Amino acid sequence: AAYNLILDSDKKQFHYHLGKALYSFCDGKDVALTIYLIASQINHGKEWILRDDDLRIGIAELNMKAGKKALDGCDHETAYSYLCAALSLLPKDHWENHYDLSLRLGFLIASAAKSTCHYDEAIIMLRKIIEKARCLDDQLPSYILLSQTLHAQGKLNDVYDTCSA
Repeated sequence: AAYNLILDSDKKQFHYHLGKALYSFCDGKDVALTIYLIASQINHGKEWILRDDDLRIGIAELNMKAGKKALDGCDHETAYSYLCAALSLLPKDHWENHYDLSLRLGFLIASAAKSTCHYDEAIIMLRKIIEKARCLDDQLPSYILLSQTLHAQGKLNDVYDTCSA
């Protein structure tokens, strides 16, 4: 009943502050399934998150954890949603300043995209990883997933070109 007293224009901010409070309370603890609640609440306030550079990376990591948990539980659409939310919070220079996070997040997004038949998005992300990766060890999983994604689309010539490049 009290929730209905909040103006519609203030509800996003309410959810953001609720999520931020839960996040600060649970930071560093194993939050299990609560991670979905925290991430979904705080994501309502994306415009406030983007104003706080210190918070952006932490919330991006929270969304990545929620996405990974959903992916592990075979909830691929939910995973894709949380992982894309994480990516949207990263600064433009994330490959330079948050390389490990960018690499892990990119691969998780590509995996979730492939699993939900968002093949074009998976291919774009995998090619970005291959371009930005610093070494072959970082590129190899993306080459494999790219080949599998192209194969799933029946693009066998592209698979051959990818493997012979």
